[in-house]
Amino acid sequence: MSRTAVSFPSALVLAVALAACAGDGTSPPQTAFTTPSVPRSSAPPPSAPPSPPASPTSSAQVIDVQYVRGKITGVEQRVPVKLGEQVVIRVTSDVAEEIHVHGYDLYVDLAPGQPAEIDFVADLPGAYEVELHGAGRPLFQLRVA
Repeated sequence: MSRTAVSFPSALVLAVALAACAGDGTSPPQTAFTTPSVPRSSAPPPSAPPSPPASPTSSAQVIDVQYVRGKITGVEQRVPVKLGEQVVIRVTSDVAEEIHVHGYDLYVDLAPGQPAEIDFVADLPGAYEVELHGAGRPLFQLRVA
């Protein structure tokens, strides 16, 4: 490629740039390359993504259990739950313990006087023991069908 061929595009760019700077000061400078104007919308910008749906625990089956002085109250020996249902097991105790849901292998620490919750979807059909893990004391049997 010859030297003049390389210089010609550079000279063209320089000429366009100089022409853009020239003017009588009354109108905006014109350039050889214009960008078409894009109509602006008066609509508000898109809003933030929608909020997530309410917590599934709001429609969950809540199973409240109390363990006080070695006695279990608030729950039947067998608790039926529909397959696919959201379940919240809430346990209050007068002793420090750990709650264990067999089959689902869910655990939660239990402090005296503080309710502890295990929140899950009952997606495994069958019968599962819920126990005080340290003491090996069953609280009830969860029957998922």
